[in-house]
Amino acid sequence: MVVLACAASPSLARPVVEESKTIVDDIEKCWAAVIGASGCIQDVFSSFFTGRINLSSQCCTAIEGISDNCFAKIFPFLGSGFNPLLKGFCVAQSGAAPPPMA
Repeated sequence: MVVLACAASPSLARPVVEESKTIVDDIEKCWAAVIGASGCIQDVFSSFFTGRINLSSQCCTAIEGISDNCFAKIFPFLGSGFNPLLKGFCVAQSGAAPPPMA
């Protein structure tokens, strides 16, 4: 019988810990914009689950201010297509010209 044993080196674990801390810091920054808008998180979830987008102007300001990358980090289960819908709603509500298509 052969027994193999492996021990993780602390130097190998350090990059993983540092990467995890960076990810957590990024997510906290992303959440900060949305949390500052009262009721925004509930509005986003309600819009998703009912299929009817209804966001306050304060929530629209927060949504317009976060990148698609941030949106994916804080609402990963909503899918990548939902953020543009929310932003489109907010543009329509504000009466501003839509951003140019990439």
